[in-house]
This record gives sequence, structure tokens and C-alpha cells, in this order.
Amino acid sequence: MAALGFVIVAMDGRGTPGRDKLFHDASYGNYAAAGALDDHVAALRQLAAKRPWMDLDRVGAFGHSGGGFATVRALLDHPDVYRVGVAESGNHDNRLFHLQVAEAYDGLDPAAWARSSNVERAAELQGKLLLIHGAVDDVVHVHHTMRLAERLIIADKDFELLVVPGAEHFFIGYEHHVNRRKWDFLLRNLMGVEPPEHSLTPVTPSLELISRLFD
Repeated sequence: MAALGFVIVAMDGRGTPGRDKLFHDASYGNYAAAGALDDHVAALRQLAAKRPWMDLDRVGAFGHSGGGFATVRALLDHPDVYRVGVAESGNHDNRLFHLQVAEAYDGLDPAAWARSSNVERAAELQGKLLLIHGAVDDVVHVHHTMRLAERLIIADKDFELLVVPGAEHFFIGYEHHVNRRKWDFLLRNLMGVEPPEHSLTPVTPSLELISRLFD
């Protein structure tokens, strides 16, 4: 992304794992906050205040799986900041997802599961959105994205949809096409340029490479 000319900001909002329990507990009962998107917005504004080359009028987000959910939630919760998003394999409605995710963060509270549903808030979308999902995803079923797409259509919202036949959750074997579509979408909608023709160097899948996805 940096090689394409984007400023890249990656941070852990409150509630994300990998720190102490108190930090992680901020997510309990509040999966809808998507890892404290408020923290991300505050960080962007603080960073840009001292870096004039950061253009907060052209902010995008992209993510995979839970990050796909968070990408759509960023556009819904902070449309004044996030203008463009690419959501891959997102779990957009925890009422229809694995209970080990819904219950782990929101407990046995169907009302909380409903609050975290991007599907229920589809009519609020303002930014540019590309939804991507593998047709045979057995981790986050493709119906998550299809239900969101249906609600967006009902609300007469413009968006783009890429369903990859034969692809599972991580798009193994389809990385070139998925990445190119993601990069091209961000270039067109954030930079206002038509992407040049390019070809990604193929990456040969290996057990070591795949295991690094879960480090």
C-alpha cells in the first residue's frame, strides 16, 4: 500500500487482544465498537495535526474477516472520516455467526449481537464500498456479505461486490485477483487515478506461510 503512495496507519484500539486483560476487556459487551474505532479516528487526527502530508479528506480502510466487519463499521460510524472501504470475508451479522465469537465478546445477549449487525445499518452507508467474499468460505459463510448486499440494494446504495467462485476464507490461489481489485478500488476512489496495468509476483503457498497467518 505504501508503494502505491498511501500513508499507512496501523494501531491497536482499546479492546484488541495481545495486551493485558484490562485492555482487552474494553471489548466485552461492545463488539459493535469494532476494536474502538473512536481510538483510530483520534489517532488519525492527532497524527495529521503535525503531518500536513496526511490528507484526512481521503481516508480509507480495508480488512479481512473481523477486519472486514470493522471496515464497514468504520464507514457507518465515522462517515466524516472514512470515505472508502474494502471489506473482505466480513462477519457482518453475529446473530448468524459462530457463537464462540458472538458470545466471547457480547455474552448471551441477543440485543448486543443486533447492535453489532452491519446489515441492520446498511441504509446509513455514505462512502465507497467494495465487498469481497469467497463463495465456499466455511469460516464466515458468504451469506454474511450477501445479506449486507441485499440490504444495501433495498436502501438504493451504490457499492461494488466481488464474489470469488471456489475461494475459501483466505482466498488461497486467488490472491492476485483479490489484491489487484482491492488496490485498484482504493486508487480510483482515494487518489482519483486510473490504475496502471500491473501483475503481482505469484506467491507459492506453503505450510510455513499459512501458519504465519495465525502467529
